[in-house]
Amino acid sequence: MTTNTTVISLSQPKVWWKRHSIEEYVGGALLGVMVVVIFLQVIARYVFGDSFSWSEELARYCFIWLIYFTLGAVVLKAQHVTVDAIISRLPANVSRWWEQGIQVVIFALNVLILVYGMILVVRMFGLGQTSSALHLPMWVVYTALPVGLLLASIRAMQASVAIWKPPPGGRAPFLDEEAEV
Repeated sequence: MTTNTTVISLSQPKVWWKRHSIEEYVGGALLGVMVVVIFLQVIARYVFGDSFSWSEELARYCFIWLIYFTLGAVVLKAQHVTVDAIISRLPANVSRWWEQGIQVVIFALNVLILVYGMILVVRMFGLGQTSSALHLPMWVVYTALPVGLLLASIRAMQASVAIWKPPPGGRAPFLDEEAEV
């Protein structure tokens, strides 16, 4: 198994804050919160002999949001796990059509799950259920699913367009007459 890197090649901007998507920065912040909260929990438990009642729950909810929120960045940069033993041996034109088909399937599945995720969030809102330690409304936690899939759907469309863009300084290989088909 390898990481698929044929879909999009992003040129690296010179300004450090433009090198990554907003999803990656939010994901990094959520990861930082998780690390700090779990570290404080370990210190409180083993040094002071007492623990926080809310730390595990906060870390869990940050992890859920981290996974769904960064899904868009994974789709855009084609960093999802793929098996490309056959695809890597295909001609450039066929490979691009294959990648386009993958993006269509990703988009369709994201939209389908997005619709059912919205239904789930509305139901959770109607129930009025809250978490046990943080007393956070559970619909806020479940909103990670539709938000993440909406971002992933948008990023799938961006990746789909990028498949057909010519590389910087040249034409796309499938447009060249000499290209092997």
